[in-house]
Order: sequence, then structure tokens, then C-alpha cells
Amino acid sequence: WYIPPLSPVSDALKETGHDAEDAGNLFGALRSLRIPIEYLAELFTAGDVAPVLRSLDTLAAMRSYMRDRNLGNETRPEIPQAVGLSEDLILELYRLLAVAKYEDRYVIPKAHVESARDLEDFACSLDTDGGPGMGGARSTGDVLATERIPGTPIDATVESFHSLKNLTDPTEPSTSGRMNLLNWNGKGITNGMFPPPADSGSPA
Repeated sequence: WYIPPLSPVSDALKETGHDAEDAGNLFGALRSLRIPIEYLAELFTAGDVAPVLRSLDTLAAMRSYMRDRNLGNETRPEIPQAVGLSEDLILELYRLLAVAKYEDRYVIPKAHVESARDLEDFACSLDTDGGPGMGGARSTGDVLATERIPGTPIDATVESFHSLKNLTDPTEPSTSGRMNLLNWNGKGITNGMFPPPADSGSPA
């Protein structure tokens, strides 16, 4: 298995005649990385070295264990045990990182790109216990997320209350001589978008 920051160290082990895939050698090599562990910790774990070493040790253990398995050698259960894992968990980790199916490896969109805007109705970053998003999904009539068809009913939700407070028909100005652009579907020119001609007799 290939662990990018470990390669220079494993190459150095190989050049000195040591087994570059042996678990014990790999665990020691991790502490001698060209990029110090402390630097990786600053990047990923707010300076905490322990999670970085634990992750790299786990990958190194998987690398050594899977080499024995792929070469037909007798596997050593003490290798996964050294990082707190069982042999079954090492195999599951290998499956996820190396041979995972497409649906396991990527988050596949559930809709076509042309309907992506409609999916905003189902999104709320505040849906936590007791949070302001506990009111459920936004209304499908929310004019801030989807184009509204005049005359269609709108569900009353926490999210839609404020955004729909001043809801008007997008084909009509929200007040005399004005238009709420939030309600405009982007098609055509509606009343209130531009002031009336000066000779029309209507107030500008």
C-alpha cells in the first residue's frame, strides 16, 4: 500500500538493506518522516500529535498486513492488534480505501444538475437538536429556493415564515410602482421593474 509521506523513509530503509514493508520498521519510520509529525499535526489536528500518529500507524499496519496476505504468506494478527484493530477491521479498512465501490467512494448526487436549485428546499445547516432549523425542511413554495407558480398553496414552516412574509405574485409589483426582485422568476419584464413613462400620469 502506498502512503505518500512514508515513501522517502521506506525507500531509505530499502537502500540500507532493511525490509521496508515490515510493520516494526514502518512504525519506526513514521517517527522519522521527512515532514515532521508536528507539522502534520498543525495542519490537521490543531497541534495534537496523537491522532496523526494513530492514523499513520493504522495505515502502516494495513500496508504490512495486506502485503503478507497478497503474497500468500501467513498473516500475523499481532499487526492489526498493535493499532487496536482486528483482522476483520483491517480487511474492511482496506476494502474502503483500496477497492471500495463507486457509491462507497463518492457522494453521488441524487438529482440532475438542472434540478439542483430545487434541492435547496431540503437543506438546512441548522437542523440540530434544539436549533433554529428544527422546523423541518423548507416549504416547496419558498420563493427564495424555487420558482413559485401563482395561486399554489404554500406550507407554513419556520424557515418559510420570514422569507414569505411579504410574498406577492411574481407577476405583480409588491407595492404600487415597485417590484420585489426576490419574487421575480427572471422571465420577462413585470410591472414595477422600471418606472412608468413621465407622460403616463402615474406617479414615479
